[in-house]
Amino acid sequence: MTTTGTTTTAPSRVLAGWASTLRWQDLPDGARSAARRTLANVVGLGVGAADHPAVVTAMGALGDLGAAGDCSVLGRAERFGITWAPLVNGIAMHVEDFDDTHLRTVLHPGAPVVAAALSVAESTGASGAEVLTAVAAGVEVSSRVGNGICPGHFDLGWHVTGTMGHLGAAVAAGRLLGLDPEAMHHALALAATQAAGHTQQLGTMTKSLHPGKAAADGVEAALLAAAGFTGPDEPIEGRRGLAALMAPEVELEEMLRDLGSVWELEDNAFKPYACGIVSHPVIDAGVALREQGVDPAQIASVEVVVRPVVLQVMGVEEPQDGLQSKFSVYHCFAVGLLDGAAGPAQYSDERATDAEVVALRRKVRAVTDQDMPKDACRVEVVLQDGTTLNEVVDHATGSVERPMSDEQLRAKFELVVRPVLGERTGALWEAAFGLADLPSVAPLLEASRPA
Repeated sequence: MTTTGTTTTAPSRVLAGWASTLRWQDLPDGARSAARRTLANVVGLGVGAADHPAVVTAMGALGDLGAAGDCSVLGRAERFGITWAPLVNGIAMHVEDFDDTHLRTVLHPGAPVVAAALSVAESTGASGAEVLTAVAAGVEVSSRVGNGICPGHFDLGWHVTGTMGHLGAAVAAGRLLGLDPEAMHHALALAATQAAGHTQQLGTMTKSLHPGKAAADGVEAALLAAAGFTGPDEPIEGRRGLAALMAPEVELEEMLRDLGSVWELEDNAFKPYACGIVSHPVIDAGVALREQGVDPAQIASVEVVVRPVVLQVMGVEEPQDGLQSKFSVYHCFAVGLLDGAAGPAQYSDERATDAEVVALRRKVRAVTDQDMPKDACRVEVVLQDGTTLNEVVDHATGSVERPMSDEQLRAKFELVVRPVLGERTGALWEAAFGLADLPSVAPLLEASRPA
């Protein structure tokens, strides 16, 4: 391990102290907006995926384990225990790969952090503003620790949402349990020792288990810390701590740089497409070519030039089902051009094996360029008559440079929630997006249940 930079202060204690004392009024307007958007986005996704096979399967297994309790499961009538409900909600919020992304680390913080916060808030009666403060603290801490160990941590094969999500969930839960700085430090230690998740799991149900487990383990860590359970002094930065063991290079100063004045939370981007975010510029290119009237039947070949990480994450050439297709840059270009969209419907089992989609994606060749930004791509299309078409995407839709508006975010929310809640969808949006003004999460959770 190489440690660059110097710091005389242990990040674990600084972050724990900062998170435990953060107040809603301390957040600038941009961070408040980002917290609201992060929560509303994943609440909608959790409801929308309430009947997803991964969610149904998990609930069946947990039911057999006697997981019933008093905490809500989004989009469903069942209630589970305070650690079991976050497990299911975390799975549901992430399983469509439609959630938020902190692109610098490729962390999806919303699912683990919000899933943990909702269950603890339901148990403690916390106000909406307290919940959003907890979400802000959890996203900020998980993103900042990720900054200090990525990209090496990711390059080793760790799924950052599974690892850093544990820290964010513990912070959010700890905030709502009223942990003081010392107890919050122990909660971080308990979460850090459980941090896990491998990118070998991409394209399977197990990927969505990572934020579910992070949420559940984070709540457990906070509960243990509240009861007096302790951990080591340097769980993150110690010689055998999380950073040293999980990354080839560590920059401890990146975990604390401009803490409280520059918000990583504000760089948490929202996906317009239900797949790995590094393929979003390729989808944008496909959609743009469709809008130009390109006939897929006339295409002879396609070359997409992308950053190497795209093929590391999105390199499935022949996806066999919907979950695998979410990690195929070839499929992403094909549905972008054929459908002009890339929502959950474009990543169904049926679309993954559709003859027209398969034929087009087999014409796509991916080439890597180390200098290509993560949110950019170049595409060259050669038609049957020899005509060459070029499309360049400098920043993908939904990136920090081209963010989704609140109106676009609501349209996405409607897309996934309306099939489950119908006319009650608007009430859920108002409760989620306006949570800061509510006395508790009860109205939101009530609105999330089918009639």
